[in-house]
Amino acid sequence: MNRTMLPWFDDGDPIPDPATVATLRARVAARLDAGAPEETTVVHDELARWAAERTAAGLPELPGAVEHRTSQAVQGALTGLGGLAPLLERDGIENIHIHGHDHVLVECADGTTARWPHPVADSDEDLLELLGEVFARAGRTSREFSPAHPIANVRIPAGGPLGARVAAVRELCDRPRVAIRRHRLAHATLTDLHAHGTLDARLHDFLAAAVHAGLNLLVTGGPYAGKTTLLRALCQQIPPDEHVVTVEDDYELGLHLDQHRHPLVTAWEARTAGAEGTGAITLDDLLKQALRHSPSRVIVGEVRAGEITALLRALGNGAAGGMGTLHATTARAVPDRIAALGQLASPPLPITAAHRWTASALDLVVHVTRLDRPHGRHRTISEIVEVGPVGDAEGPDLTPLFTLPPDADHAIPVGPPSPALLDRLTRAGLDRDVFAPPVQAWGGEWR
Repeated sequence: MNRTMLPWFDDGDPIPDPATVATLRARVAARLDAGAPEETTVVHDELARWAAERTAAGLPELPGAVEHRTSQAVQGALTGLGGLAPLLERDGIENIHIHGHDHVLVECADGTTARWPHPVADSDEDLLELLGEVFARAGRTSREFSPAHPIANVRIPAGGPLGARVAAVRELCDRPRVAIRRHRLAHATLTDLHAHGTLDARLHDFLAAAVHAGLNLLVTGGPYAGKTTLLRALCQQIPPDEHVVTVEDDYELGLHLDQHRHPLVTAWEARTAGAEGTGAITLDDLLKQALRHSPSRVIVGEVRAGEITALLRALGNGAAGGMGTLHATTARAVPDRIAALGQLASPPLPITAAHRWTASALDLVVHVTRLDRPHGRHRTISEIVEVGPVGDAEGPDLTPLFTLPPDADHAIPVGPPSPALLDRLTRAGLDRDVFAPPVQAWGGEWR
């Protein structure tokens, strides 16, 4: 596709007219200010009145889908999201990029990128005012977004059951720049990922057994490769009677939202400092606290800096089945990546100690990749390696178990795990034939 000629966004669902939404929002707000008791009822009444006015003017009756989307947009506008509200209600949208009030691009779940047909505010100044209100009121703590504080990040309770993550920059660029990440797949399972083509039956069975066996897993990959979605699916395999502690910068896993499947979850979210510069709670603080709550498993959403040392301590404390995510280019790059992040800890973690901790704390690294194919974007598991003891090269030995062949959509088995690990997996229900080499792949030989 010629990226200079991106199509307009069209998922077949009506997009509310911003002027109509603004008019209806003003009507509803006036009635609420006058003492109307219930917002949803007032929105319904004003929509009915608006529809009647259209009919009286000789305009055609609106389809039910248009009224429904307009109602959602009006309610979103009342929450202070303004022109962002219609974008956040689109299930097919994953990422929203705003480069000024009238230049909006969306990345969709099918891998396409499109232009949003409406401005999200009347001007860049209005967009900055809207963002200032969002950062001040939508998060759990007030964040300042001003010329003095031109960078801000917050999770907002909109865009799905897990909300959305908003990152914005002003003054440091030509126009306001905003990136919004919607957490679409709140309750994805390994079976769902199998159905969507992210993994095949072998990988499904292997990963399910790995979780049941209590292996410590690290999910790695690049930005937007699907690390959190895979981690969320892995967590769905955890037995419901286990006490799971989740530690995240922003709530993305959502295990605490499903009390039927996960009745014993302690979910913690880090907290940045407020506008006055106090009150910060870091991942490192939460990971240290987690071990005092007698967890069966500790799950970490993502590690980005020196808190890697706390993660390694949490995974190596004897509680089986811990998991987390980490940015890395390949599975083999993980030990060096961990060692580099360990240098950011206070005090810094020596590289030799980082390698020893990695070898003792981790059993598997599962690497995910986003592939851009002619038929669209495809997320897949490209590598699974077993983490062994520190070897002659002074780093942990990494044994490939699954690898992605050229032009393939799924990783295939390339060798069995160590006898001890294989025994744990088979006792967890895995059929050893999972590691039988595919007849048609690479001549049917181990690599």
